[in-house]
Amino acid sequence: MTSKNVLTIIGIMLLFGMLIPGLSADTTNHTITDLAGRTVDISSDVQHVAALVGPSYEKIFLLGSADKISVMPPFPKQMPWAAKIIPNLNKIPTMASFQDPNVEELMKQKIDVVFFWDYPKPLDKMAESGIPVVVTQPSTPEGQAQSVDQFRDMIKNEVSTFGSVLGPDAKARADAYNQYFDEKVDRILKVTSAIPDSERPSVYYVRGPDALTTHGKNSYTQWWVNLAGGRLVSSDITEMVPKVSMEQVISWNPDIIVMGRVNSTSLIMNDPKWKDVSAVKAGKVYTNPEGVMYWDYSSEGVLLLEYLAKLFHPDKFADLDMKTEIKDYYSKFYNYTLTDDEAGRILDHMPPA
Repeated sequence: MTSKNVLTIIGIMLLFGMLIPGLSADTTNHTITDLAGRTVDISSDVQHVAALVGPSYEKIFLLGSADKISVMPPFPKQMPWAAKIIPNLNKIPTMASFQDPNVEELMKQKIDVVFFWDYPKPLDKMAESGIPVVVTQPSTPEGQAQSVDQFRDMIKNEVSTFGSVLGPDAKARADAYNQYFDEKVDRILKVTSAIPDSERPSVYYVRGPDALTTHGKNSYTQWWVNLAGGRLVSSDITEMVPKVSMEQVISWNPDIIVMGRVNSTSLIMNDPKWKDVSAVKAGKVYTNPEGVMYWDYSSEGVLLLEYLAKLFHPDKFADLDMKTEIKDYYSKFYNYTLTDDEAGRILDHMPPA
């Protein structure tokens, strides 16, 4: 065979490889299984992602890939610490209808993969357009962890899934986070696993924006509270984000109230309807710390675990210094050096100075 014929054959093979999917010799895709159990084929060189599910922008930043975010919801730009710490956050395009995304806009942004919930209609719409979608947040109680052990696995699987999508460097950072997570959880559980129910405070969690919206059964909050040695009073409610009545809270009569996604305790402490609740009478109403993302549903939840453990059982965790823990976390995973004042402001649910 002449060299001319060989070149002709190679040219034909290359042409067919470009025209017919799967015939190219260059394998650029790999398959992952997402948190909804779906198998998804994605590029092995992801450069443009749509971080549409709530905590996804924080996960991507955690894994050193914030420069790959090409579109996200508007709310991260309203998170003061995220705006301060994540480079170029304010320059990233946003999508207002992030729960029902504009497929044409995603295609215009040349999105390689979308991080999303398990909402069937939007998933089908994006799939029909050929956009790979990875579910990282199940949206129903049934899709959530049903036990502490499942919860630990779910948190690590979520981070690992992001790492598998974003590339080898991100995967290595995900492995480092998961090792850190296990070390911190084991440290807390070594103490709290021995605490009987009779010594665990009953806890009401304010999810915000109002005082009667909370988290229910199998929520992240239930498991953080459980691991920290408490009992979430709303853990029998099957809704993920239920609205409860004042009468229900009074009947629960919680020992401690932790308020997430609100700026102060005044929502409860200044409302006379709450005055007879045990936590209010004892002055045990606290705002939840807030950093790059809400602590109750982000990777910073491992800091929430430590915070709650110290809050519930201060005598058992006297050696736990939350400012040090926050500073170490931000240095290790966000490559940001916090001052003592900044760590204190995060702890007190305050924005940067």
